[in-house]
Amino acid sequence: MASPSPCAGEPVDFFTTHGYFYEQDAAIGSLVPELEKRGIAETVDGLAVAKPKLMENPRVRSILEPYLDRLEAQLCTTLGPDPHHRFVLSLEPGQKDRIIIHILSPGSLAELTQRSHVDPPGWGRLKGAPASNGFIEVPDAILKKRGCTHSSIQMDAGGL
Repeated sequence: MASPSPCAGEPVDFFTTHGYFYEQDAAIGSLVPELEKRGIAETVDGLAVAKPKLMENPRVRSILEPYLDRLEAQLCTTLGPDPHHRFVLSLEPGQKDRIIIHILSPGSLAELTQRSHVDPPGWGRLKGAPASNGFIEVPDAILKKRGCTHSSIQMDAGGL
C-alpha cells in the first residue's frame, strides 16, 4: 500500500482522530543504531537517552510530553518485521493514559491501523491474545470487521 500523506495539521488532533502519529525525522531515526550499538535499545537507559532527541521535534513533543514524565514506562521488545500482525497495548476502550512509541530506523516500513482505538457503537471491546513482545495481538479479521483501515508508511529517514 502506498504511503498516505504525512500527518497534516495539528499533531495532537491527528493523533486523537486516527489513533497514531508518525513523523519522518532523521535525527530520531539515527537513535536506533546508536542505542543498539550501546546495548541499551530496549532499556530504561535507552529511553533516557532517546527522550531529549524526541523532544527536540516540536510536532513529536506536543504528543509525547504528557506521557514521558510518568514513572511507569513499560518497555516492550521489537521482534522485527511481522507483516499482518497487529498489536495493541490494551483492549480497554478510550484509554488515553498510555502510548506506544516506536523509534524506526531509516528505511523502515511502519504498518499502522487507523481508528483501532475507537469502539464503534454497539460493538464490545477488542478481542486479542497476549503476544510474546509484551503487547496484545488483535486478529486482522476483527479490525477489518470493525471498519479499521491499515496504512503502510515508508520511513525513508526513520523517525517515530
